[in-house]
Amino acid sequence: MKTFLFLLVLLFGPSLARAQTANDEAALTALPQAFIDAWNRHDGHGLAVLTERDVDFVTVDGKWMRGQKDFETYHTRILGDRFRLSMNRVMGANVRFLAPDLASVHYTWQITGATDEAGRALPPRSGLMVLLARKQHGQWLIAVGQNTNGAAARSEGADIVSPLALVP
Repeated sequence: MKTFLFLLVLLFGPSLARAQTANDEAALTALPQAFIDAWNRHDGHGLAVLTERDVDFVTVDGKWMRGQKDFETYHTRILGDRFRLSMNRVMGANVRFLAPDLASVHYTWQITGATDEAGRALPPRSGLMVLLARKQHGQWLIAVGQNTNGAAARSEGADIVSPLALVP
């Protein structure tokens, strides 16, 4: 009997896991757009509800925030100031499951309309966001985020193809 159950798990387990993760993959693929939509509404609270309470998040300039409260406060401030006219868009996304309830989400973005501290318009820029999302009570939330500005490609990596290309 044990052998029979083991064979059933081997035969049908992978297909059941794939069926379960199809909805999960769709939710995770939509996560970057949900982040961008809240950004484009200039809504720090809308960004925060996408995160776990104890989120760890690092900005493009290296500011490391711990916790949803600091994450929301920071984003509310910048979206009301130098990013108040900004528009952001997802350029590409890639999802990788690390466990049934844990996944990495990489996405490239491009932003326009940002200003410097003096209010002068900044040129468009692009970057790469890395998120670790965890499924809690049926919902995928951001547990960890690392945002990185794009940079010119260096010769050391010229022959290495990235799964997501940055937009210059």
